[in-house]
Amino acid sequence: MKKSWFVLSFASLVFISGCATITASDEVETYLMFSHFFPPNHEQETVVVQSFIEDIAEQTDGDISIRSFPGGSLAAPDTQYDATATGAVDLGLSVHSYTPGQFPLSSVMELPFMSKSGSEGSRILWQLYEEFPEIQAEYGEVIPLWLYTSEPGQIYTVGQPIERMEDLEGLRIRSPSPEVNAWLSALGATPVSMSMNESYEALDRGVVDGVVGPWHTLLDYSLYEVIDYATVGDFYMSTFYTVMSENSWASLNEDQQIIFNETTGERMSLTAGKNFDKRAQEAQQTAQDADVIIYELPEDELTHWRTHIDPVIDQWIDRMENQGLPGRQVYERALELREEEVDP
Repeated sequence: MKKSWFVLSFASLVFISGCATITASDEVETYLMFSHFFPPNHEQETVVVQSFIEDIAEQTDGDISIRSFPGGSLAAPDTQYDATATGAVDLGLSVHSYTPGQFPLSSVMELPFMSKSGSEGSRILWQLYEEFPEIQAEYGEVIPLWLYTSEPGQIYTVGQPIERMEDLEGLRIRSPSPEVNAWLSALGATPVSMSMNESYEALDRGVVDGVVGPWHTLLDYSLYEVIDYATVGDFYMSTFYTVMSENSWASLNEDQQIIFNETTGERMSLTAGKNFDKRAQEAQQTAQDADVIIYELPEDELTHWRTHIDPVIDQWIDRMENQGLPGRQVYERALELREEEVDP
């Protein structure tokens, strides 16, 4: 069973998870394991996760010590949620779409053209979580700490530039989610589902002709080394969750829980989203320096694409409504939040 492999593999480690150790001075120090799939050199690890760990240590005067386990060393990308829910790890971070169907309403931010930046998308996603009990119910087995999005995703290809919709016909394109699968198929491409960790080798070996992904992946996964072209249309966003085991949460005292609440939520959602935006600018420059040809779809061509892409949104809404979920309400609220003016 999917849930069991990490439990067996790391049973010897679980005893430290969420446990308190009495020191020589009878002071209690809590050790927590933070598991995620980002590579050890990824800024979501070196900047975002580590800054959170440092904040918690500082605000609890060292009473809580969190250790990060990046690169899927404790759980695979698609088992981070289960690892946290079962208590095999204390905190887990991953991509919603790695477990299709598990977070139906959260996937609204994966729909086409939802936002122009990671910071904006993250703000919208966290506010939707706070407003809709149906979204909160998607995380019923854990304590959500922050939810966020990447910057918008583009199309990157090897050998074949994509300047018109017809250029996608028959190409095998790596896709991160069912929502992206739908519009890639509508455009004539053949979507291939795989995690971003697998994309470099798949491109290098010709398993796929291209990938759909945010700008930062060119740098953080070195994709700029194996692609030739980037087609810019701001097509979608990847979404992420960071959650905490209920038992680990319960092991904290009231003051520590208050510190966690003040440190996480929208604050960390925006921190993570802004980091993606910064990284996106750096990745674009790296791609240009590597002679990747960047083509921005003109408005008339993008309008042509949208006639095939936009029906995917209606299909998503219908699918949610058929499940008894407020899909239209969530989608329309996301658009309203996008139009709200916020302080930079």
